[in-house]
Amino acid sequence: MELAIEAIRVLRRFKNAVLEGPPGTGKSHVIAAMAAAWQAETGRPLAGNGRGKFAITLHPNTTYEEFVEGLRYDDESASFVRRDGFLRLIIEEAEKHPEADYLVLIDELNRANVPKVFGDLLLTMESSKRTTWDCTGWSGGMQVTLPYSGSLFSVPSNVYLLGTMNTSDRSIAPLDSALRRRFGFIRVEPLVGDELRSQIIKADGDEAAERVARSIDQLTNLNEALRRCLGPNAMLGHSYLFGVHATEGAVADPNDPLAEVRVAAAQPNVVGGIWLEVRQMWGGNHNQLDLPDETRSRRGIVDRFYPMASAGRITSVRSGAGKQDALDIEVGSSLFVGNTIEYNKAGSNVRLKYQGRTSLDEGILSEVPVGGMEQHVHVWLRRDDDTFKLFLLDRTASVLLALQSVSTGPTGWHTRTPRSDGRAYGEINLAALADSGSPPPSADEDAEWMIWRYAILPQLIDTATQVGATELLAPATRNAWLEAANVSDVADRWATFDQFLASLSLAITEEGYGLTRGLTVVDIPVGAEAEYVAETPDEPDDFEDDRDDDTEQ
Repeated sequence: MELAIEAIRVLRRFKNAVLEGPPGTGKSHVIAAMAAAWQAETGRPLAGNGRGKFAITLHPNTTYEEFVEGLRYDDESASFVRRDGFLRLIIEEAEKHPEADYLVLIDELNRANVPKVFGDLLLTMESSKRTTWDCTGWSGGMQVTLPYSGSLFSVPSNVYLLGTMNTSDRSIAPLDSALRRRFGFIRVEPLVGDELRSQIIKADGDEAAERVARSIDQLTNLNEALRRCLGPNAMLGHSYLFGVHATEGAVADPNDPLAEVRVAAAQPNVVGGIWLEVRQMWGGNHNQLDLPDETRSRRGIVDRFYPMASAGRITSVRSGAGKQDALDIEVGSSLFVGNTIEYNKAGSNVRLKYQGRTSLDEGILSEVPVGGMEQHVHVWLRRDDDTFKLFLLDRTASVLLALQSVSTGPTGWHTRTPRSDGRAYGEINLAALADSGSPPPSADEDAEWMIWRYAILPQLIDTATQVGATELLAPATRNAWLEAANVSDVADRWATFDQFLASLSLAITEEGYGLTRGLTVVDIPVGAEAEYVAETPDEPDDFEDDRDDDTEQ
């Protein structure tokens, strides 16, 4: 049965009804359909249509004085005067027009202290206690004396109260049982599948339905997974997918931290690339860093700098301990000649020293960001003359994931130094880097992305957080949660959802530690989608590493 007709039927029986369900299921919007169908269903005209002065949204500060009657300060008389509240004004109007019905919307019913706000209304609002029109006046029913005015108060039978209630909000208390007895409750479920698609076509047209076609399928899939895992009140409403017009104007830029590197790597003289996460720099000018060297259990990047060239002189293999090998490095538009790599004869570290100078005798710090070269990822592109071009990228999770995603395959790899605070590094697969680029989204794609990025996913995170199920949304912890809850059979639904989000370059991850740990929506960097839809196995350790030759922390 259509929701509007069902609500009218319940109101005619109980006089009071509540639409309850997850947020975004259209509970507040059904009032217009009810107003349009009222006279045909009841045979009576509708004078109060549940909108404008016939609608109120409750909140924690709503009071009896606002709802029924109370004392208010009057500026003209500079004193407190008694004033009628929202509902009493409607009742007074309804009593003057017994030939018509009055539909009253009370939105977010359970966000206020309902027994305190309703007060005397609780006794007089029941269907059996309403006054009725006998062609000469209102009679019967229950009357009470109001505390401020001292006048008799009753609720006429032509006033219908329709409340809405969000069942997923655990921050508010359930309705008082005395109030619950006085309402008929109508469950409002999210639309799914073909029914949702047909309603979007009816409301917004075929083009809009095509724009969110994938989202219709995935919201249906997600809601079934939420229902199985967290119950029906955890499902998400369908209203997010209505009114999704194509983006007008600028669309969002892809999260592409390697764009500059990709353009440079496309030049015909670029033949390779290596990168290293750098926290701290050394030396008096903070222009030196330690390079991870080869060990018995992992790769290093020192030998990837050889052969190297400086001022036309080629060094094919690294020199012995205590000796320096020179290389030229371009930063921005300046070439710095005479940088060196040196094996520390007093320890086990290999150090790169950015000590080269330009033809104008400028040092490398003249071309680096304000604040220096620390807390960056250093990317070196090798050119066919054995010189290098340096890029300094922000040391963020997005940059590191993007670099890891293009450091795979037959010519690429990545790893990290030991310990939990180790540094990531690797060798770039230039073909993977070239293929990782993507054009800006279309206006339709951008619209779909925005709905999920800024509306649906924040609501999903809020719902999971309220019920203490954050592990369910994070792929790294989900399987254990599903197994503990004995719902492992829906793991495929969650995997499908992860893949859909990745296609939008979105993901949900857990961040923080302890009490501050929580879920957040992240924009997946271009090319790194695989990092969020499947766990990457650890590299096999063929040997025990009994030493750590990196002193950089």
